[in-house]
Amino acid sequence: MKRPSRPELLVVLLLAALAVAVVLLLPAHLVFGSITGDLPTQIIPWRAFATASLRAGHLPLWNPYTYSGEPFLGGFQSALLYPLNVIFVGLPLARAINLSILLHFVILGWGLYRWGGQRGLHPVAGVVCGVTFVLSGVVYPHIYAGHLPNICAMAWAPWILAGLESAWSERGRAGLFQASAGICLQILAGNSQYVFLTAVAAGLDALVWSVGERSARRRALPLVAGCYAAAALLAAAQLFPGLAALQESARNGQPYGAASIFSFPFENFVTLFAPRFFGDHLHYPYWGRWYIQEMSVFIGAAGVILVLAGAFDSVQRKRARLDLAAGALLLILALGANTPLYRPIYEFVPGFGIIRGMSKFTFPAMMFVILAAGAGVDALIQRRPIPGRLVFVSFGAAVALAAAGLFLLDQPGQVAGYIRTWRAMDQVYDPQVMPANRDFVEAAGTRAADSLLAAGGFFFLVGGSLLGVERRPWQRWTPLLILGVELAGFAWTNSASTDPSYATPDGVREFFAKNPGDYRVLMQILPSGYDGGFLLGEPDLWGNDPFVLRRYAEFMAFTRGIDPNLASQTLRPFEGVPPIYEMLRCRYFFRTSRDNQILAYNVPVPPMARAQLISDYQVLGGRDAIFAAMKGPNFDPRRVVLLESEPSPRPVPSADPGTVRAVETSPDSVVIEADVKTPSLLLVTDPYSRDWRAEPLAGSSQQAYRILPAIIAWSWNTPRPSSISASPYPPSRGWAGWAPPSRPVGGPVRTFAHESGPGRAAGAADPGGGPLDLWAGPARRLDLGRRRRGDAEPRAPGSGGPGQDLVCAGGFGLFSLEDDGAVAGMAGLGRQSRGVSRRQHRASSPERTPVLAAPAPARRSTGLGRRAPFRGASPGGRIGGLDFGAEEHALPAFPPSGDDRLGGL
Repeated sequence: MKRPSRPELLVVLLLAALAVAVVLLLPAHLVFGSITGDLPTQIIPWRAFATASLRAGHLPLWNPYTYSGEPFLGGFQSALLYPLNVIFVGLPLARAINLSILLHFVILGWGLYRWGGQRGLHPVAGVVCGVTFVLSGVVYPHIYAGHLPNICAMAWAPWILAGLESAWSERGRAGLFQASAGICLQILAGNSQYVFLTAVAAGLDALVWSVGERSARRRALPLVAGCYAAAALLAAAQLFPGLAALQESARNGQPYGAASIFSFPFENFVTLFAPRFFGDHLHYPYWGRWYIQEMSVFIGAAGVILVLAGAFDSVQRKRARLDLAAGALLLILALGANTPLYRPIYEFVPGFGIIRGMSKFTFPAMMFVILAAGAGVDALIQRRPIPGRLVFVSFGAAVALAAAGLFLLDQPGQVAGYIRTWRAMDQVYDPQVMPANRDFVEAAGTRAADSLLAAGGFFFLVGGSLLGVERRPWQRWTPLLILGVELAGFAWTNSASTDPSYATPDGVREFFAKNPGDYRVLMQILPSGYDGGFLLGEPDLWGNDPFVLRRYAEFMAFTRGIDPNLASQTLRPFEGVPPIYEMLRCRYFFRTSRDNQILAYNVPVPPMARAQLISDYQVLGGRDAIFAAMKGPNFDPRRVVLLESEPSPRPVPSADPGTVRAVETSPDSVVIEADVKTPSLLLVTDPYSRDWRAEPLAGSSQQAYRILPAIIAWSWNTPRPSSISASPYPPSRGWAGWAPPSRPVGGPVRTFAHESGPGRAAGAADPGGGPLDLWAGPARRLDLGRRRRGDAEPRAPGSGGPGQDLVCAGGFGLFSLEDDGAVAGMAGLGRQSRGVSRRQHRASSPERTPVLAAPAPARRSTGLGRRAPFRGASPGGRIGGLDFGAEEHALPAFPPSGDDRLGGL
């Protein structure tokens, strides 16, 4: 593997400088991407949260603002450890996002250029490969979609594959280092799916080379495995927490129906040369299946002919055909559920059950196809013979496309049947696509015809440029010029910018500033999932991220009348707030009216406190049994806790078990003061995953704490004052955990439990002995504690004193508190141990309190009933009616929306 030459490095530096100049010249408030994409609703809130935390000197392990709390470092897409994300710390957010996109396009194009040069291609051919791939249908539309982590991860794929090929073909160490470093950076870049896609592509490429090249048969596959193992160690700080979080996410173990969606449709191969056949999201509604940003494989008519030229080139055809073989295997995978091969792959091949969107395999597939096109460019530049049959192929394709285009132009209504079929299959997502609307159907058919005619025209021009190319060498540059025109046109029609403040209306932020408190909201102001809790100022019950905790997703699905086994990161739009969401500390519900006003409602059932003492409980057998009990008319989560096993020590029923309050809270910790009169359960309405841990702080005599899987339970035995530090997860593990939660608890949580005698956590499998005796000694570090009525002074350890200083990590945690201070914890409604306290599901309060006085006039809700029936209620039980809550008040309308196109950018 050759080192980059000085001119090559100079060109790359100039391109990077140009990217910086473009970013600085653009308006500071605009970002590349669509207003309907993931940038405003997902990526920007995450980057803002990460940047604010890092600037404050804190590495955020947990995001309390989405899904009531979910893993942040372990969620991969946060990309907290990615080196190139340092630009977010030093630049304004919008400019950092734009610069990140452009820099990664430079890295991606440079990688293809280097890979082509490694193959012996002419430098011009390498440049064509890099530019074509960046502007192709598998890469460029991700700008419009706002897929920043995807773009960052894509950039390293050619470096990985080129390094591996160099290692097994040239037997050089440089290739091993390049591949391992590239894999490490791809893991850190923020999209684990593209790590998997690239790994599969590397394995298939090694397999193809092992068949086609004898020298690679014994080396290729072992080298791939070795490089990925080395990279896993390099990126362990990100990889292992991510894998641990993935195990308990909604994406893990997803059913076949969820995994098989977004398979690449056969008909979308027409986008190879007719990219706007099905429309696009920017100018015309996309009426094809799924989403166009992952269903396009555009490389242009000239690109298709150059691929064929490479496959028949006298010098490069062997490698070009190996590339096409690898690309063909990956395209078969991309077809997903459209082939009979997918079901056994899903069932038996590890990893494929987690990937949602097999169409993403078009990304590595088209990388190999474009390398074959580079071989064709090399043949043109080097003046090698071009097969005459390519001229006939070009003219034949032109005639066929022209005929199809004219037919469709004459009968545009022919597309109605396809639209109707795909909508019936629930594979058309754009609500504007209406097969019954004759005007829409005719417009869609006409645009499809225009796209076919344009593609036919380009094929005709390419064929004409190849006529007489032997006599007129200058004509060899004409196909490249045609390819450039096609790519520029595609980029122009897929470029957009947006003002991200659209997703953070000032009225909502001002409302939260005027109504502080320890609560959550249900935000439904945008049609898709929304992760903007951090920017708005309050945590949200829902969001848009595949790393939502499975147990939480199951609970939310249950409340919506959806089979919990089908829980995922998305739910149909919320129509109101079931009273059960008091258990999630839900206080306000926001939605958007038909006239683009943001409407706020006060939830009638007051939210529960963060910490609460409960002395009554029921023992049930598993998730479904607990869900069934939650629908019962007599269940009150303020009085009753639902468990799967007997707590130890058992709480004593009491009308007044004591007092408890959260003394100090933050996104990373919670400090709780409990004053217990009788043995009780301490309920903490915060999420808690199985990998949270408790550790003794300095000066503690207690050195061992036990947290049971899926149950938050600590088991300890200490005769003297102790202090505990609870943190989300060790560096090698990640969070997960089920429980309707609240603002999560990260960071160290300090506990001062003064104990004498052995104790065990409720639900612990191996009890440590009798009850804990907590001593109410002088407050240390925090002035917390309690005394029994009549006790003038604290008692010494072991003397039966009643006081305690307690700080517990949250997590819908249940801590069993004895009168003498015995403490045990449990939480999490999971597949292994479903012991969790569950909230009351009762009818809404009749109170109607105005939410706010907003500039817009107060108005009553229109279009949605104020007492719509709760769809999740079964004939045998009832959770409560959906209710918008209090009198509706209108916040200021959304700012003017719409994409500001940036021409060729």
